[in-house]
Amino acid sequence: MKPANPRILTINGGSSSIKFALFETGDSLRRVLEGGIERIGLPEATLRVKGLNQADNFSLLVTSPDHTVAVGALMDWNEERSGRDTLTAVGHRVVHGGPKHSKPLRITAEMVEELHRLSPFDPEHLTSGKVPECRPCLTKH
Repeated sequence: MKPANPRILTINGGSSSIKFALFETGDSLRRVLEGGIERIGLPEATLRVKGLNQADNFSLLVTSPDHTVAVGALMDWNEERSGRDTLTAVGHRVVHGGPKHSKPLRITAEMVEELHRLSPFDPEHLTSGKVPECRPCLTKH
C-alpha cells in the first residue's frame, strides 16, 4: 500500500545491529514504524518492526552476514511494503566524520570514500563493514 505522504527513513548502525525509524512527512513528521535488524553476522539475524498499527508488528529471520546486506534487506522490505518512490530521504547516523563532515550532509559516493579513509581514527565505528551500509541507500534511492 502506497502511503499518502512521502517518507524519511533514519538508520543508526551499531556493532551487530541496525536501528531504524520511518517517518511520514506532512505538516509535521510522524513516526509510523521503528525497528531494527539484530544479530548481524550471525545465523539468527532478525528484522523486528513495530508500527502504529498492530498489523505492522512482526519479527522475521533475515540473512545478514554484514551491515551492507542488512541495510539492503531493509531497503528491499520497505520497497515491497510501500513502493520504491515513497522515500523522500534516508538519514544515516555517522559517529565521527572528521573535519569535513561535522554537520548533516547528503550521502554521496565521495563521502563514503572519505569515511573509509578516516576509519583508522575510529575503527570501532567506521570499519569497512559499517561505512558501506550507506551504499544500498544510494543505489535504491
